[in-house]
Parts: sequence; C-alpha cells; structure tokens
Amino acid sequence: MTPRRHALALLAAPLALPGLARAQSFPQDRPIRAVVNFPPGGTVDTVARLVAPALSERLGRQVVVENRGGASGLVGAEAVARSAPDGHTLLFALSTHAVNPHMVPRMPFDTLADFAPVGFIGGAPVLMAAHPSSPYRTLADVIAAGRIGEGPHYGTIGNGSTGHLMMAQLQTLTGARFTHVPFRGGGPAVQAALGGQVPLVITSTVAVGPQVQAGNLRGVALSGAERSPVHPNVPTVAEQGFPGFAADSWVGVLAPARTPDAAVARINADLAAVLADPAIRERLAGIGMTPRAMSPAEFGAFVASEYARWGRVVREHGITAD
Repeated sequence: MTPRRHALALLAAPLALPGLARAQSFPQDRPIRAVVNFPPGGTVDTVARLVAPALSERLGRQVVVENRGGASGLVGAEAVARSAPDGHTLLFALSTHAVNPHMVPRMPFDTLADFAPVGFIGGAPVLMAAHPSSPYRTLADVIAAGRIGEGPHYGTIGNGSTGHLMMAQLQTLTGARFTHVPFRGGGPAVQAALGGQVPLVITSTVAVGPQVQAGNLRGVALSGAERSPVHPNVPTVAEQGFPGFAADSWVGVLAPARTPDAAVARINADLAAVLADPAIRERLAGIGMTPRAMSPAEFGAFVASEYARWGRVVREHGITAD
C-alpha cells in the first residue's frame, strides 16, 4: 500500500468503526428491560413472565420484566419510546397499543413511527365471565338485562380494550345497553369480579381463564372464531346468535424506533426459537393463547392493519379515553 493510500485508510477507519460497533454491540453486558405497561396479573404480564426466562437463555442476558402501568398502557409505552434505541429496552405490547391513538387526543408518542416492530407472540380471545351469584349464564341473559335500565356492569382492562370494543359492537347490534367499568389491568378487573364489585368481567382467557377453570367465575361467552380447547364448554359470541363475530387480544414485542436492525433481527430470531419450543407452546396454549412467530416486517404490517381496523370501530361507536 502506498503511503497516500495508507493515510486515507487510517482516516476512513474511524468513520466506519462506530456504525460497525453499534451493529455488533448487541447484546451488551447488562440486562434487557421487558416493559409491561399494565399491572401484574393481566394478559401481557402473564405472557411476558412466561416468555422472559426462555428468551434470557437464548440471548445470554437476563430479560427483566418491569411493570409500568397507567393511562391504559400509555405510561409504559412512552417510557419505551423515549428509551435508548440499543435493543436493551423492549415493550411487551397488548392489542390496546393499536387502539389508544384513536381515543387519546394528544398522544405522548406516535404509535407507528416511534416504535420498531420486533415480533409477534400470540393471540387469545376475550372471555366474558360472570360471578357465580349473578343471573348471567348465557349471552342472551346479558343482552336481555341490557334492555332494562342501564344494563349490566362489566369490567375490562380499560377503554378501548378488546372486551370494551366487543361490548360496544354488541350494543349496536342488539340495541341493549351495558355499563362499562374500566380497570387499570386484567388482574384488577378479575379481582373485582371475584369480589363481586362487578357481575361481569371481559378480558383475555390468559387473565380470567384460570378463575373460570377453577369454578370461581362462570364462563359466558368467548370472542374467538371458534371454541377454545381450554374452555370447550364456553360457547362463542358467534354461536350465540352473531355469526362471523370474532375479536382477539394479542401480545407482541416492540423496541424504540431506530433500534439497529441487527439487534431487532437477533431478538426476533430468538423469540421465534422460544415460540417453537414445545414446552413453551404448551404453556401458552394452556392459558388460551395461540403462539405465532412473525418477522419484524410481518408484525409491523399486522400492527398497522389493527390500527386501521380498530380505528374504524372507535370512530363508529364514539369511544373515548375518558
């Protein structure tokens, strides 16, 4: 190499190294934060705590689940959006992530632009469950009561949740009225139903299913396209007079925008390997969730489609965050 070429190579090397270092620096020698933007005991918390240990083994770094609930998930999501885009902060997002921007006038972040899609984990139907002392055994019982006065009170994880959207659609289809009681997460909503503060709770099978299986609550209806193998005796909304009705809650993983592609690809590959593990699949299926791996591009397209789909429902029914 001539002296001139050698000098040019030395000048170019520092320019190339920072980008190369960023691409190769994940994972660094520190834990990975898995932010759950709802309180403990709900759908996304349950799934995150099931997946995190296996993902830790694959990544070779501890994945620490951190609950940051509040404002229907906005508090935790904003914290992730504002975090360093280095792959060490992730959001385990619930389906409400695609609904909130249609209900909140001044969002603290851009739902699509401020996050990098990493991967899908799975979907689960929402389950309407009743306190054993309530008169509600079928969806017809609930609808009949909804035609009298203010109708039955039902708890969900908050405004814009799949349970809330399901009941809004049923209200339009039947002319019945139902009184929504939003909670800060699936855990608190289920506890309120167990304590008799609300006669009905509608949240994913992940959060309420164990209480139905234990006989502490009575299964009334499922939002899925078909019956759940975990709750074979609970008929779907479609079976109970509303053909074609289906709506699932889902959980996926997002990172701050501008997270390096190499870090996203590594997490996605390890997440897919975790979801392919028969033991993990069995545990997810046992709580009513159907696992499904997606590439970052596929998951990004899915979030965008959910954003558009639920935006139409929110506008049609005039649902707000308050």
